Formats: sequence, structure tokens, C-alpha cells
Amino acid sequence: MGDVPAGYTIQERDGSGRIVAIYHSRHRPDTLGTGDFPNDNLTAPSHWHRLLSDVFLPEGYPSTVSGDYLQYQIWNALQAFCSSLAGLFASRAVLQGHGVGNASASATNAIFLTVLQDVFSRVTTVIAGYYLGTSLYPEAKTYRLLADVLNDAAIVCDTLSPHLAHIAFSPQYPFLTPASDSSSLRVVALCLSGAFRALCGAVAGGSKAALTVHFATAGEKPGDVGDLSAKDGSKETVLALLGMLCGSVVLHYVHSARMTYIVLFGLLFCHLAANVMAVRVVALRAFNRQRASLAWTAFRAAFDEQGVAVAKSSASVPNYHSIARLERIFIDAAQIPCTPHHGRMQSAHCVLAAPFERITGHVIHPRRIARMFGSDRSKRPMRDEHVVACLALFAEENYVLWFTSEPLSYPSLAIAFKDGHGPHDHLKAWSHAHEVARLCQGRTPPVIDAQLAIVRDALAFTSRAFPAFIEASRAAGWKTEESVLVGGSPITITVDLSDSHVVVEDKKSV
Repeated sequence: MGDVPAGYTIQERDGSGRIVAIYHSRHRPDTLGTGDFPNDNLTAPSHWHRLLSDVFLPEGYPSTVSGDYLQYQIWNALQAFCSSLAGLFASRAVLQGHGVGNASASATNAIFLTVLQDVFSRVTTVIAGYYLGTSLYPEAKTYRLLADVLNDAAIVCDTLSPHLAHIAFSPQYPFLTPASDSSSLRVVALCLSGAFRALCGAVAGGSKAALTVHFATAGEKPGDVGDLSAKDGSKETVLALLGMLCGSVVLHYVHSARMTYIVLFGLLFCHLAANVMAVRVVALRAFNRQRASLAWTAFRAAFDEQGVAVAKSSASVPNYHSIARLERIFIDAAQIPCTPHHGRMQSAHCVLAAPFERITGHVIHPRRIARMFGSDRSKRPMRDEHVVACLALFAEENYVLWFTSEPLSYPSLAIAFKDGHGPHDHLKAWSHAHEVARLCQGRTPPVIDAQLAIVRDALAFTSRAFPAFIEASRAAGWKTEESVLVGGSPITITVDLSDSHVVVEDKKSV
């Protein structure tokens, strides 16, 4: 054997890279050393803050989570506490409405009313999953806030329900009249409460999953989505328990209807304000339609009206923190701002992943299209030569873009994707729609030839500028390979210009 080292030193680190223990040899090289802690206050396993960190924070915090995680959790904790307190007022009101403390109340009637409320809740869950499923991930921040608005609406309905038993609906003015015992409006309020809570659960689940993935994948190191979700559940459980304990004390002193509503609406105000702040601090790094619009608009500002760069170095994209500060929570994401026309601000409208009938005007399946996308009865069907010219223009692209509305109206656009489309195709198509809207100046061109010229010119500029836009986006920290402009598995088309026909491949709609 060769020379043997006289000793050793071993550093032990936790998931975040911090040194928690150092092992080294002592006395003799052949004697196994014991562990030394470099900082007893930091690393002692029995210390309270280490225990709380292990129980409530994800493994490897803060290296394994995004930078906005802590701020979000602070506001999320405050809103969960307020929601738990307000929920106790709603629970007390429901029990009073069911007749708790009233000897003449019937338990059977309470069961039937609970079953009816549960039926409305379950049916609403199924309907919400069908219509909103593919929209939750792209618009996670919007639906995250909407879920709590719906939850507060359910709390208000529950709290009002016992008072509605003394009001009857009348078909004549003033429509609502006092009544000694009328349960119709109370039943309606409880059914609405069940429906609102079901909607809250449906949209909260999808949006929360999207935010959890963001927190776990945007840190210095990859985090564990399952661990992060479990730790969030632990925090919510403790906060709900604290809310119930504090609420029990508050309910003991608040009995009158006036004080109940003062405290309740104060809690609901704090709940919504905390939710707004929680959503505002989240800076998602994948483009959805609104974030892509803000990024492209900032990038486009470096070019003149002819599409020539004023200064090459100025063509940059804001980082995701800057875009997050500009985002609006509730907005029609399909709208694209246009140049003012006759002094009036106009907006174009663009539908992504539309069926090909929406572009040509030939409605092959009118009921299906009207149900999924809304049919545009004002559009005249395109002639075959115009369809061929449009398809030839996009022969090298994985999408087709065209107008859907009659001339002289605000620009309404539709984008159909071809087989093999990807995140870059979604982003390029959306940028192309911005350029078309800019050239239209708030109105759709009156003839097909003018429309074709605008689409061609917009495509030429977009094709030139798009590689630089992608490069600038990556430099700003955006995940351009994870675009969420389109959710789910959209409808796609397969184009065969040799035989001058289009085969429409129907997949799950967005």
C-alpha cells in the first residue's frame, strides 16, 4: 500500500447546500472522529426553527423554490386565516337556517336541503371541469384569484340564507315582500352557495397545481413538487385550525346581525386584499397571451413603422419580474390593443386554435362550432382561390391566420394550428396577430386583396424579428420552450395544397 493520509475532514450539507455538520479525525489517524457542528444555533436538530423549517418548508429551502415563494406564502397564510374565520360565520348561519335550537325544526328537511345543495355542487363540478379545464394552467393567476372570489360569494350566500326565510318572491313590484315563513329564497341561496364552492374547488385545484410547478421548478435547484404540495397542505391545515380557534372566540362575542355583517365583510375585504397581493407577487416565467403581448409590445418599440430597428441594442424584452408588475389579473386575454382610429382606442380580437371553419366561413358543423367557439354569422364564405392564396402564404408555417369579421368592423382574427405545432409556433402566431392588428389601425380591410397584403407584410416582419425576440426573451430569463398560450390538445389541420383541399383533424378543443 502507498502512503496513507494522516486524517480526514467530511462536510455534511443539507438540501439547500448549507453545512450542517463537519466530521474529522481526532487524536490518531486510525481513530474515527465524531461530528462537530460549526454553528450550534443553526444546526442543532432540536432547535425550534429547524423543526418548523423541516415541517412547513420544502426540502432544500430556499434553493429549491422560486424567489417569489416566501412572499406568496405570507399573503397566502393571511388570506387562509381570514377565510377560515369568515367560514365560521357562514357555518353558524347555515345551522341557524336548518333550525338548530328550534324545537319545531325537522331533521329530515335539513337532510333533503343538504342533498339538494350537494347535487348542485357536484353537477357544477362536472360542468366546470368540461368548460374550464384547459384554461386553468395558462391563466393560473386569474383563476387563483377567481377561486377566492367565488369562495367569498358562497360565504355571503350562506350567511344571508337564514334571513331570506322571512322574505318571499313576488312577480309584482317590489318583487320581494316580507313573509313569516318562506323557504324558496333560502333554498336558492344555499344551492348557489354549493355551486360557488364547487366552482371554487374546480378552478383552485388547476391554478394551484400550476403555481406549485412554478415554485418548484424556478429555483436554483430543481425542487420536489410532491414535497412542496404536501408542505403547503400542512401550512393550510395549521392556519385553518388557528382560524377556527380564533373564530370560536369571536363568535362568542358577536351575535347581532349588524355586528355579524360588519365583522364578516371586514374579514372578506382582508381576504380578497391578501389574495390580490399574493397573486401580484407571483412572477411566472412562461408566456401566456397577456405576458406575450406585453413582451412583444416592449420588443416592438425598438422598431419604426417600417419595421426597421432604430437601435439594435435597444431591441430587448423585459424580464418576468417587470412583466409581472404590468399584468392585469382580470382581462380578456384574447384582446390585442390597436392604433387609435378616429380618436377612439380600438382593440382587435384573436382566437387561438380555432377550427378552420372559423377562417373560411364555411360552417360544416354549425351546431358543434357554435357550441365550442361561437359561430360568426356575419362572415361571408371565402372563395376557393382566396383560401388557396391564404394557405400558400403560410406554407412554411405551422399555423394559419386570417380575419373572421366583415369589413369596417374591429379586426377579429382566428389562428388555426397545423400538425406538429409547438410553443414557438404559438408565440410566433400571437406576435403575427399583433402585427396584423397594428397595420389594420382599428378596422378590418374592406377587400380580400387588402387583407392578404396586410397579413403578408405582418408575416414578413414577424419572421425577421422573431428569432431576435426569442433570443432576447431567453436572455431575460423567460422559458420560451414552455409557452402556455394554448392549453390542452387543440384542434389541428393538415394541409395538402397539391390537391387543393384541406383535411381537418379534430382533436380536443381549447
